[in-house]
Amino acid sequence: MKFTNIAKFTCSVYKNISPKIVEAMKECCIDEYIFQRSSSIVSTDKHWFFNRKGVAENILETYHFYVPAEKEKEIFDKIVYAADLSQEGRGSIFTEPAVLIESSENNENFDGFDFQFESAQSNYMGICAITQRGRGLALAKTAIDKGSSVPMISYGIGGGIRDRMGLIRITIPAEKETINIIVANHDAQGMMDLLIEGGHLDRPGMGFIFSYPVSMATLDTKTFFGANRAAASMGQIISVIDSIQGGTEWRKRTLNAKNAVERTYMKDLENIMLICNDTQSKEMLDAAMSAGASGATISNCREMTKTKDGFAKKTMEISDMVIGTKQRTGILTALVKAGFFSDKTDGKIIVKKSGTAFSYTDKKKK
Repeated sequence: MKFTNIAKFTCSVYKNISPKIVEAMKECCIDEYIFQRSSSIVSTDKHWFFNRKGVAENILETYHFYVPAEKEKEIFDKIVYAADLSQEGRGSIFTEPAVLIESSENNENFDGFDFQFESAQSNYMGICAITQRGRGLALAKTAIDKGSSVPMISYGIGGGIRDRMGLIRITIPAEKETINIIVANHDAQGMMDLLIEGGHLDRPGMGFIFSYPVSMATLDTKTFFGANRAAASMGQIISVIDSIQGGTEWRKRTLNAKNAVERTYMKDLENIMLICNDTQSKEMLDAAMSAGASGATISNCREMTKTKDGFAKKTMEISDMVIGTKQRTGILTALVKAGFFSDKTDGKIIVKKSGTAFSYTDKKKK
């Protein structure tokens, strides 16, 4: 196997900003990226466009790509500048330390293999919550009510354990919503507790939540759409103070769930992203499950690859799973033996470090 330290980028922007992102990637010589559609939730005046719920859903276009770790800051700064992402209401971009795994001549030799994640000190932490379709709004609203950045919601299908449950699986919806929120490091634990309570993730079958380290981030802080009678919005004011203070530490506050309880969180985790041909993803997921993976969220995407005539599109699927670090070698070995790197599967593996995780099955109370 060949292991390369990379910076994995996620850039979610509104549709009118997308052309600037595509052009910036071309200028940065990024010849391959993954494209997905997602959505965001923001607060509004309750009577804005007759919206009685006080929230609005907007379509986002999300780009996933990676660059060598040493080029992370250079590429990040170029894309933020090109799309003017430092201005609120345009979108967000963040990076994660990761390892890209590619095939080599000796595909099945994992004896003694290991790698290290390269990560710099950061002010941010990512939180990902996976819940039943239709329940993502409650989680996203919890986040924006507490003043976080604009949440990103994507859609997928749950796979793995549910497929092995026989007839009882019909009581557990397959459709899933994934909510990603980037928060300041000092708010991460409190936000996880709030999301667990707000989304009832401490109840059977309601979902799963985990945190992950973020290296760099420029976040959309325009969490409210409505009348603004001041010369500057609150998001703009906060952004200026962040730059003056040199970070977000000045914003530190206490985020407490109303019914806070002591929970046991899972640790020593990693997040594996399997990107492969959509006709082969189920077979590859079955191989991972047989080696100990407990489940995954599967989502559709388009892989865009540069050719001499432009960009070629290919339909792919992403299987996202959180595993214990000690499970990594067994799962990767099983995937290789199942033909993950064959021409038919056309697979790529990205491994990222996770922080802590929680689900109902984790015996939440001591």
